[in-house]
Amino acid sequence: MPPDLPPPPARFRRRLLAVMLVTGLVPLVLLGVFARQALQELLSVSLAPVEQVLEDVSTELAREGRSPAALDEARLNLAQAELARRALARRTPMLLAALLLASTAVLTAAAVLLGRALTRPVSTLTQGMWAYARGDLSVQLPAPDAPRDELQFLLVQFNRMGRELAAQREHLKAAEQIAAWQDVARALAHELRNPLTAMKLALARLSRPDAPPDATRLAESVALLQEEVELLMRMTRSFSDFARLPAPRFQPVALRPLLSEVCALYQGTSSVPVELQPGPEPTLTADPDGLRRLFGNLLKNATEASAPASAPVRISVEALPSSIRVAIRDGGSGIASVLEGPALTRGLFSTKPGGSGLGLPIAQKITHEHGGSLRLEPVPGGGTLALVELPRLVD
Repeated sequence: MPPDLPPPPARFRRRLLAVMLVTGLVPLVLLGVFARQALQELLSVSLAPVEQVLEDVSTELAREGRSPAALDEARLNLAQAELARRALARRTPMLLAALLLASTAVLTAAAVLLGRALTRPVSTLTQGMWAYARGDLSVQLPAPDAPRDELQFLLVQFNRMGRELAAQREHLKAAEQIAAWQDVARALAHELRNPLTAMKLALARLSRPDAPPDATRLAESVALLQEEVELLMRMTRSFSDFARLPAPRFQPVALRPLLSEVCALYQGTSSVPVELQPGPEPTLTADPDGLRRLFGNLLKNATEASAPASAPVRISVEALPSSIRVAIRDGGSGIASVLEGPALTRGLFSTKPGGSGLGLPIAQKITHEHGGSLRLEPVPGGGTLALVELPRLVD
């Protein structure tokens, strides 16, 4: 059993033991009580009347002058019978107690063996379910090809279910990969269409046969081509950076100083003020470089979406029982609806000139690596609220 999985409670074995002891010992105890009472009544018969009869017979024989040898032998047998009766009366409780203890031991051993035989397959199923809960569908439980009872049948069916789930997951993974490639293709087509159209128009302007060569027109066309080529280069670098994001390196991070650093980077270049609201100063297990990239992208989006005369971009920190929530609010034009989960990476296009559309996918990827969540909400009256919730500890 995995070390982080607590053992299942032994209530089933205890209940089985209690039921077998009760059903086996209660009738045995009652039978012993009735047998003891019957034996006591049988052994409680007094021999005094018999002895009185023997005494009268002895007196009569003495009067007649006959030998009392046979009578003495009868008295000896009667005395031996009395001794045997008393010994049996003393030993009867001991015999009943020994019988009760032996029955208890036999029933306890039978209950333990039966409990183990019944709970062993259940424990095996528990291990398999725990492995499936961790996402490891390759685990196959030891089970015979031809089950001989209901529990072995459960093991066989559990293995069959695992194989079917693994096959379904592979099919789903393939479908998700195809859908992801389709999203990437749509995003690339969207991002490349505008610069390629501009380049095509510039080339068409240069190659017009009905217009004589013009230095001004040539310079404008070349400048436009250079600008669009530079845009394509920036897009290429953005996609390359997204593909080469480093693996996170988790360590204790003081969140408020890190947010202060990120705010300071955009304070001088933003068209609106950037304010870090007072609040708690939590420490969490995280990748500091990843958090800087995460909050930097969100803060960049917020400042670029805000008009010069709009409200400041405000960042607040809230400490929850098991997580930290960071809220970034801007006064821009806002979004139409809530964005979270796959909606943050769908499309990968940007509405800003020269944007690659990868800011939110990068933020979503970093949040996912930290075991957290990212959600964008429209603010009544205009603006967007970005909510990042990160666990204090990362598994």
